[in-house]
Amino acid sequence: MSTAAVAERNAAIVERFYESERRRDLETWASLWHPAGRQTFPFSKESEVRGINDLRRVTARKFEVRPPYEIHTRVEAFADPHRVLARLRLVMTVPAGAEVNIWCVFHFDDDGRVLEVEEMLDTASAPPVPQ
Repeated sequence: MSTAAVAERNAAIVERFYESERRRDLETWASLWHPAGRQTFPFSKESEVRGINDLRRVTARKFEVRPPYEIHTRVEAFADPHRVLARLRLVMTVPAGAEVNIWCVFHFDDDGRVLEVEEMLDTASAPPVPQ
């Protein structure tokens, strides 16, 4: 597969990743991960989640406790086809109209599975996730 094709595939996977979040489809979301994948949240108590079982647990909890919100994505491939930048604008229903901007760097393995998502945001703009 050419470098451009790998980059295009991985960018499409990021779009699928957020579409599964919009639908709160945990099975599809989990299927996109490498079993040893990890997600880092430098702004949170749980600053790293490692392994598919813990990723599923944390995301299931997020789907359970957060009211629905809109996810607007802008996805850009890096020159390195194994990395993709996702710029998100989340529009919350509670509090109504609140917005949060998040930037995520996705790292992929050769098969197009998510190895890592590094999530960054302006912590002053984000509502807390209930524990």
